[in-house]
Amino acid sequence: MDRTDSVTLFNSLSKDIGAGKFSPCYLLAGEEPFYPEKLCGLIMEKAVQPHEADFNRTVLYGTDTNADEIVSACERYPVMAERQLVVVKEAQALKKLERISDYLDRPSPTTILVLCFSGKNADKRTSLYKKALKSGIVFESPRLPIEEMPRWIERFFASEGKGIEPEAAMLLAEYAGNDLRKISLEAEKLSRAMDEGTATVTAVDIERNIGISREFNITELTGALATKDSVKAFRIAYYFGESPKKYPLQMTLGFLFYFFSKVEMIHALIAGSGGTLRPRDAAAKAGLYYRYAGPYISAATSFNLKKTMSIIAAIKNCDYKSKTNSGGEASDGDLLNELIGKILL
Repeated sequence: MDRTDSVTLFNSLSKDIGAGKFSPCYLLAGEEPFYPEKLCGLIMEKAVQPHEADFNRTVLYGTDTNADEIVSACERYPVMAERQLVVVKEAQALKKLERISDYLDRPSPTTILVLCFSGKNADKRTSLYKKALKSGIVFESPRLPIEEMPRWIERFFASEGKGIEPEAAMLLAEYAGNDLRKISLEAEKLSRAMDEGTATVTAVDIERNIGISREFNITELTGALATKDSVKAFRIAYYFGESPKKYPLQMTLGFLFYFFSKVEMIHALIAGSGGTLRPRDAAAKAGLYYRYAGPYISAATSFNLKKTMSIIAAIKNCDYKSKTNSGGEASDGDLLNELIGKILL
């Protein structure tokens, strides 16, 4: 299941669950736990009425239970209720899944079984997976790549009834990476902190409430490098060097490696087209959303393919120096400044 399909299926399942349409079994898995956890929470909220929950909602953990206990719970009858719910969290820790697989041959019509594989894909080779596909719902959520995060953040805020400026989305993506749960929590924090009725989250809001500087951040650094603004690039690098806990060198190198790898991909796509592909179209093919592709396109203009490849090599060398003694007595700030100089040379 690709990322687009998973979001579409999530929306469809959420609608069905909200309308009281349930499957006998849900297998919720994937490296990105945000959507599976949301679905599990929604099922727990809607499947059993609050006054029925004490006797008809069972929550088990894969580390503390076994397949026989799960099946036994599923085969019980609901107590003065239409159905009962059995939720198994951390299901990836379970052994002897065949017993649950056998249960799915004839699942109880009055039981909803939810198996949550936290932060992990389910093994598609198992009979449990195959039977869950046949008699229930399988939902898998792949982890989103970092380049998709600003756009995802825009859509997430829109689903919450708010807008967010592109610069603010970039800052939040830099802060949270591709951790959707962290972004969700920060969105809640922003909603509580902002004035009631505020329709759009700005970069100022992000800076004030989350603590990310609008002037000194990875996005500003890559933007400065893309346009060869050496004064700005070195100023940001110095700030990073003075704030190693907030901007550790390894994190910075990771972002720079990702950025210039995308620039290299743009060059490769243009070369592969015989020079007929426009930079913006090449950026789109490289997976970059047009609202955030500007710095990558600028960098592709500023640095040719050969230079881009040498920059990537310099980033790798800087990473090596930072993890070994080959950097001598140079601090992480010194190593970053040296790297910036090589990039701009």
